[in-house]
Amino acid sequence: MPKKNYGLILFLCIGQYFSQGLSSLPDQAIYYLTRESWKLSASLIGFITFITAVAWYLKIIFAYFIDNVSIKGKTTTYYLYFSYILILLSCFYIVFFGLNLISLIIIGILINIGVAFADVSVDKHMAQIEKKEKIAGKIQSQQWTSLGIAGLIVALGGAWIAKTWSAPLNYKIAYGLYSIVPIILLFFLFFYFKEPIKHKKAVSFKSIIKANFKELKNKKFLIGLLFIACLQLSPSFGLPLMIKCREVLKVSKMFLGVLGALGTVLGVIGYLIYYKWVYKFNTKKMLYFMVVFSGLTNLFYLYLPNKWVLLSYNVLFGAFSGITFMILLAFFVRIIPTGFEAFFYALVTSISNFCARGGSFFGGLIYDKTNYETAVIVSSVLTLICVFFIPYLKLNNQKMIRVSEI
Repeated sequence: MPKKNYGLILFLCIGQYFSQGLSSLPDQAIYYLTRESWKLSASLIGFITFITAVAWYLKIIFAYFIDNVSIKGKTTTYYLYFSYILILLSCFYIVFFGLNLISLIIIGILINIGVAFADVSVDKHMAQIEKKEKIAGKIQSQQWTSLGIAGLIVALGGAWIAKTWSAPLNYKIAYGLYSIVPIILLFFLFFYFKEPIKHKKAVSFKSIIKANFKELKNKKFLIGLLFIACLQLSPSFGLPLMIKCREVLKVSKMFLGVLGALGTVLGVIGYLIYYKWVYKFNTKKMLYFMVVFSGLTNLFYLYLPNKWVLLSYNVLFGAFSGITFMILLAFFVRIIPTGFEAFFYALVTSISNFCARGGSFFGGLIYDKTNYETAVIVSSVLTLICVFFIPYLKLNNQKMIRVSEI
């Protein structure tokens, strides 16, 4: 491939992941709006998060359109136009009109549709180029780096915006700043990105399901999927922890932003450790480590007398959390039937996203009905119970894989 074409696709891949990461810039201002201004319950905030993320449960449908329904012979260009314009219109609405509970849900859904559709579109190019040029992981590593940089900006910049201005100005500024990146990407698409025209006969979604139906009944796959669903559906205490930090410990917005930035850096270190060493280890042993580590370290958060103890937990567990995240991603690949990778990977990630958001809702519900300590204990116990699934898991390969092979 000519260097110019490779560079253009690389810019698109990096730019999309940066945009995806920066889409969370308003999140801290929105949390303070919903919890501290509107006084919403933890369960309602969790439910709003679950509903607005619906696009991430439907990635398999987006992938179908991108693979089978081209527009003017182009498989991704017009879908990317649609995605970025949808994001921009949603951001502009917020900047000019602000938010209420109904518009928060509707606009949140629309922005996530735009981000998820663009994510699937760009990943198609990434996968094609890495396979064609035999550079597995090279583009992905730069995408993840871009996402990490955006994460640092979100953690520190989002906290500073939320602290410096009050609602509605703070979240309007955050959405306005975020909209700059989709504008740049639209400019790039219009003036520089030239996707080759390819005419391809569309395959019906029904025929795809029919072709994969036999593998959908595969016991090995179903047990693996059940393990992922149970693990991700274990009630999260992230929202109760945030409430405790703000309303009990009186932790400042900026300190929480610094904790988020530190967590991002340590998570990246965990990714690098996985890439360098951990991928060589036996998959099942690493799954035992992932579940037991997650379940036991959760219990540390029962003792949280001040923000400095919270900081120490962040430092101690941050890198290991990055490793466990990579172990789970690698496991996704290990349960996917050979020859059906695209369909089943989209299916697995969609179900994982659905259950993870559901876990956040249930964590908030438990907190509302009981207390913070109960939310932590239930999260830990249900996570540890997932250990009993592991002996029944049948994997395509017992060896772990590098992030770049996913």
